[in-house]
Amino acid sequence: METLQRRNKNLLYEDVVNDLYELIDLSGLKPGDKLPTERELTDQLGISRNVLREAFHVLERRGVISSRQGKGRFLRVIPQESESADPYQSLTRGIETYSLRDAYEVRKVLEVKAVELVVQNADDKDLAELDVAFENMQLRFHDTGKTVGEFEMHRLYARKSGSMFLESILDIVMSSIYDMMHSRRVDILTSHDPEKELDAHRQILEAIRKRDAEGAMRCMASHLQDTIEMIK
Repeated sequence: METLQRRNKNLLYEDVVNDLYELIDLSGLKPGDKLPTERELTDQLGISRNVLREAFHVLERRGVISSRQGKGRFLRVIPQESESADPYQSLTRGIETYSLRDAYEVRKVLEVKAVELVVQNADDKDLAELDVAFENMQLRFHDTGKTVGEFEMHRLYARKSGSMFLESILDIVMSSIYDMMHSRRVDILTSHDPEKELDAHRQILEAIRKRDAEGAMRCMASHLQDTIEMIK
């Protein structure tokens, strides 16, 4: 691999993440290949091992690399058809895009179950809180012209499901999605139509108020599938 020119030896780990993306894309590595050792990378990038490990943690959270005890770190393996889905995007962007879609598929499973549990477990106070949260989200959408705050609405559905474990797991998945979207897939965030998103939540809430579990699950599945279709 060619040596990257350091802009500053006291970079934060976010800068090192970008350097690792560039290094991987220029290296000729393929999905499933092993990355250079920590010693090689710290020497090549001119950084400390602690900073490198922080950067690795980010890439692991984004699903770009995986660690194998005693063997090192590897680029994520993805289906062959995904590798050639867009020949114009970089390797790391392609892997991250696949990981984002993968995370959304998991999120869809969890959130469809979450609204089913909301229907079963939420009391009148819970439903009132959901309505207030929707009204506040609607105001933010109208003020910004963007879907600002929608993730918090989804987290509230999980909280009102009454399942501590589902809420905890979903929070991990959503945090990874949020990180990926705000790093190199901001285009997905800006592609959402605020009015369409509001209408989707109205339908979900209406089904919840009617105690229609099947309807709420169907609406949530459709709502999240729209984003999955955007991720290419």
